[in-house]
Amino acid sequence: MKNIIELLYQNYLRNPERDALIDSNKKVTYKDLYLEVVEKASFLYESQIINEPIIVKVNRTADSLITFFAILLSNNYFVPVDENIPLEKLEKIIKVSKAKHYISFLDDSLSISKLSFKKPGRVYDFDTFEKDFNETNHSYLIFTSGSTGEPKGVIKNHKSIISFVDNFVETFSFLANERMANQTPFYFDASMKDIFLMLKLGATLFIPEKTTFSLPFETVKYLNENKITYICWVPSILTMIAKTKTLSYLKPTDLKYVFFVGEVFQPKYLNMWIEALPNVRYFNVFGSSEVMGVALHYEIKGLFEKEIIPLGKPIKNNNVYLDNGEIIISSDQVAEGYVNSDNSKTFRINNNQKELATGDYASYDEEDNIVFLSRKDYQIKHLGYRIELQEIEASLINLEYVDSCCAVYDDKNDKIVLYVVLNQIIENPQRVILNDAKEKLQFYMIPNKVIVLDEMPLNQNGKIDRNILKQRCN
Repeated sequence: MKNIIELLYQNYLRNPERDALIDSNKKVTYKDLYLEVVEKASFLYESQIINEPIIVKVNRTADSLITFFAILLSNNYFVPVDENIPLEKLEKIIKVSKAKHYISFLDDSLSISKLSFKKPGRVYDFDTFEKDFNETNHSYLIFTSGSTGEPKGVIKNHKSIISFVDNFVETFSFLANERMANQTPFYFDASMKDIFLMLKLGATLFIPEKTTFSLPFETVKYLNENKITYICWVPSILTMIAKTKTLSYLKPTDLKYVFFVGEVFQPKYLNMWIEALPNVRYFNVFGSSEVMGVALHYEIKGLFEKEIIPLGKPIKNNNVYLDNGEIIISSDQVAEGYVNSDNSKTFRINNNQKELATGDYASYDEEDNIVFLSRKDYQIKHLGYRIELQEIEASLINLEYVDSCCAVYDDKNDKIVLYVVLNQIIENPQRVILNDAKEKLQFYMIPNKVIVLDEMPLNQNGKIDRNILKQRCN
């Protein structure tokens, strides 16, 4: 296989009437999907657009994914962005990506050419596109905001995607024709796992509206109404469902597999899921925007009694090891690199194999599982000691009255500031928390200041927005 879109063609031949994509307004079978993708790819082919980046302003519809697939079939690569992205940031992405064309479902205009799909002069067969397939061709360019806040583009090729879906399905061989529910927006790299695993498994991918996740009851109701069997979501969504006790009166009836990724899932909330749904299988998986999909996995069997859930061990055909505590991933899943940026500190070649220095620090437990400690960005020097801020959080989140917490470093005043959301009313919470911290942390790790919040600020991916919290303490 040289192009991930070959999987779409195979599903069209084998299971043409099976549902592929379902959003709030549209249901698309694999036959419908293939035919629409081929028509749109034929338009791009006749427009003589080839091996170019095409920006796609995405929304939560099947049309966004149909557009991705058409771009891939036509031997171009897509650059997904939020349809409501600020113009200033989008112009920076245009400059870095050197894109000449964009596709939008809005009535808008940019400094580059807008493509509107039209009926082509002829619809070309699969062989027309296949002759130019090459696994080293670019597949998509995803932009993330680095520590500077400037857009940083990570480029991936077809080989990295094909390697991921093959390795994932080989590792989790029990997965079959699942009914998957997407949670992550399509302009985040985490969503690509769902999109391409759908093709590999011949699965059905459901695309809930964004509002579905605003109320835990509505989230679980959606799972049940659509008989969802598989989810791979960020822990913040799963935590919200657990916190509100939704699982005590409404349980997902068809769910078989819960994968969580992207941030730390606190064991006390995971255990609420396990108690409510003991027959579901739960997996912590770990990846990075610089690697396609995930590279580590750990299955939780029964109630989890430790403070930190391990990242586990490598999925098939991945070599993952620690270099001075930093997680290094060696695999064909590793991205090509950053666009127009220095790659030397992150991407490297070792024994003719691509490696990624993740910037995540970890250790091994007694069973040789990799256990996450902290991001390189969250490692500080305080009172002469090197401290992992997330180690502070992992210790204090287990206090019975703490709902969530986040430690940030006020570098101007050389202070550790702990932001906390409580799940009960306590008198003088700052004093109580600091006293309890003394029992759990070494003296140099004890926060200098505690700030109680009604709720944590979250970014668009549902993670705690550390940048906002850091700005508050400066």
